[in-house]
Amino acid sequence: MGAASFAVLERGLSIVYLESAMCRHKAGQMTATLLAILLGSTASRAIPPKVRVTAKGLEVERVSTECPIIYDNDWWSDIPDDAYLWAKASLGQCDLRANIVSRDMWEWRKGYKFSMDQCMKQCRTLLQQARASGLRSIPDPIAGSSQALQRPASGRIADTKFQRTPGSDCIVAEAKKATPAKPLLVFCGGPCTTVACAYLTDPSIAKRMIVFQIDGGGYNGKDSWSWQIVQQHCVFANWAHGYFWPKVGKWDPKRFDSLPRNPLCDALRKYARTGLAAANQWGDGPWILWLFDRRCLTSAKLWNKTAITVPKEGTNLKAMADEFFKTMADPAVYRSVKPDTKR
Repeated sequence: MGAASFAVLERGLSIVYLESAMCRHKAGQMTATLLAILLGSTASRAIPPKVRVTAKGLEVERVSTECPIIYDNDWWSDIPDDAYLWAKASLGQCDLRANIVSRDMWEWRKGYKFSMDQCMKQCRTLLQQARASGLRSIPDPIAGSSQALQRPASGRIADTKFQRTPGSDCIVAEAKKATPAKPLLVFCGGPCTTVACAYLTDPSIAKRMIVFQIDGGGYNGKDSWSWQIVQQHCVFANWAHGYFWPKVGKWDPKRFDSLPRNPLCDALRKYARTGLAAANQWGDGPWILWLFDRRCLTSAKLWNKTAITVPKEGTNLKAMADEFFKTMADPAVYRSVKPDTKR
């Protein structure tokens, strides 16, 4: 996610599990040939995540902090949720397996507005700030997809040409280690390209992971074919459809003044007072914050009968802020560096 204006796709998409696939290499690319998809004329369809609302907030079946996690994003300094998730990893409160950098696919049909190097540089800069502030247990970034997927002339997902990357291979490997009962949670804050390539590499992983997407119908849906692939074939949970942060409410950048003085929190303070922060607020973090505090999201509904989405009124900004600042103010996050009280 990296823009303040968003275009909403209106098409209804479905989630379908495809049970078998065969892949072949050609000119450095993979062409997936999916076999035995249909039994007669009936396709096997995925069941959307089961949800229920409790006194603690929204519950999604099979999802807990015990599940392995992959964080996949394009930009890393226009949001605060990556720092928050890393703080949880530093506290030993989550099983973060990988940080994947996927390219921002803005204007990809015109040759891309941003480079993969720009996105990777942002991640590495933030990682340096985090480690200099004493955070531990943060995986080094790995490269995801740098090329948008194009809809084949046939319109068949099976004919999509794609390239494997370290990021897509990582998703496949970690999903295979997971189980349907304890799935891999992929928090996708940018395009779905890397996740789509992972699925096309091995469709069997669909049963072993849940993809959490932010604003997939808008800025993060720029690679629309990848977005369709993931929605049609992976268990999918969405936040923000027809709205974004400014329509939910305002946050208070002054609260960032209470955070410790260190390179990471200094960067967060700087971000909090920008116009970008006013538009992006908690960035790609609704599902991440909710994972650790169910009060952050209070409702969800079926979306096109196959996925779930959170309505605007189901977002609790106060709970998100309270959870974020409670975590980021915890001295144990910065355990290997003493706070600098003179700054």
